[in-house]
Amino acid sequence: MTTSVSPPVLVEVSRGQAVESRHRGAIVAAAATGAIIAAIGDAGQLCFLRSAAKPFQAIAVIRAGALERFALTEGEVAILSASHNGEPEHTAVVAGLLDRLGLAPAALRCGVHPPFNRAAAERLKGTVLTALHNNCSGKHAGMLAACLAAGFPTDSYDDPGHPLQAAIGKVIAAMCGLPIEALPIGLDGCTVPTWAAPLAAIAAGYARLFAHSPHPDESRRVVAAMLARPELVGGTERIDTDLMRAAPGRLLSKVGAEGVHVVAVPPCERFPDALGVAVKIEDGDSSRARNAAMLAALWQLGLLSDESREELAAKYSRPILTHRKQVAGSVYPVFQLG
Repeated sequence: MTTSVSPPVLVEVSRGQAVESRHRGAIVAAAATGAIIAAIGDAGQLCFLRSAAKPFQAIAVIRAGALERFALTEGEVAILSASHNGEPEHTAVVAGLLDRLGLAPAALRCGVHPPFNRAAAERLKGTVLTALHNNCSGKHAGMLAACLAAGFPTDSYDDPGHPLQAAIGKVIAAMCGLPIEALPIGLDGCTVPTWAAPLAAIAAGYARLFAHSPHPDESRRVVAAMLARPELVGGTERIDTDLMRAAPGRLLSKVGAEGVHVVAVPPCERFPDALGVAVKIEDGDSSRARNAAMLAALWQLGLLSDESREELAAKYSRPILTHRKQVAGSVYPVFQLG
């Protein structure tokens, strides 16, 4: 007979005088050396990176020669790592890159969905949407650039057996400090492969964006672009953008679907080997629980001031409201990193 231990509760949701809902999961803070600095829950649980893989995928694009071949700008490198809002500034960067590649939006194999940003979606009502509005269009445009630079076929770049996807898998494995055989593979929502790794390895992999990277030059370029152009990584009212703005140069943030969020911290006196903080919400919540958990983790680690945490929580961990905008409950973290 086997027994299983439930993941710890990270976030509770109250209504009136009682707890109505609970979100369980795990959080790991790890150095680039792989040392676990703090954690709660199962640090070894497998977690698909989803869009949190984008900085690693951007590294593979640069390694394929796209940066030099197409003289990628800082904004274009940033959009490679984005889960963007589909606002005009995002689609313009992707469209400009595709134009230089000699390709049309139809070459993007990410599929079509309305912009994440409500205002942008509202403006486009009644028009024909394209793959440019997909939050992953920048990553896919980068993959096309990599294929052209490396001489790979462009019409099947999202196939798991494509040489670019094989190269991406190797980069992710190297950044996470694991053999590629140890990473289960699946299909992401935007059609390209996604890999899973232990949560602690993902946290350490993000720390390696700043220190001890197996691909230091490429890591430096991706980090510099994301930190310089945070508005392209997410957009209006997106936690990635606002976190990087709240701590300029000190936090690099990237969310992923199904309750994933990873933050990288450059080397400092307290964390000389940099730091990665990885959150996984068990039920896949990608808003209230994920946001509350990450903000609390960063605050407990001394990486967010009281003021910044309060400002961000006001936007990303809002109270429960009635349809008349009355406060009916609240969302709050209940964990302590050990």
